[in-house]
Amino acid sequence: DVVYDLLKNPTYNWRKLLVLVSTYLIEKFIRPLTSERRDCVLIFDDSAFYRNRSKCVELLARAKDHAHHVYFKGFRMLTLGWSDGATFLPLAFSHLSSPKAKNRFQEMDSSIDKRTVGYKRRKEAIQKTT
Repeated sequence: DVVYDLLKNPTYNWRKLLVLVSTYLIEKFIRPLTSERRDCVLIFDDSAFYRNRSKCVELLARAKDHAHHVYFKGFRMLTLGWSDGATFLPLAFSHLSSPKAKNRFQEMDSSIDKRTVGYKRRKEAIQKTT
């Protein structure tokens, strides 16, 4: 029950936790095993997250899959990751909905406190990707 309560909590800063854990893993475990001659890079990935069978998911939207040139019901997931050519670790991610209200099937929950991190992430999801 404690884990589910933590996962549902809109006030917890998951983005900060992910960056801290990834940074720790990179510095303590991966960098010592990686050659100095190997290039380390940051990768931005915009992937489709299909939810075609869903109906009442918050901020569910009609989005375009640019790889297959089709529209789908779901989200786009923008991920920032670190790679050394053999390993990929995500540093940050964001689920993106549509900025146009007519393309969204479900709107944002209005009962969420506007001061929380969860509300800010939801507002970020309906902005343009750039």
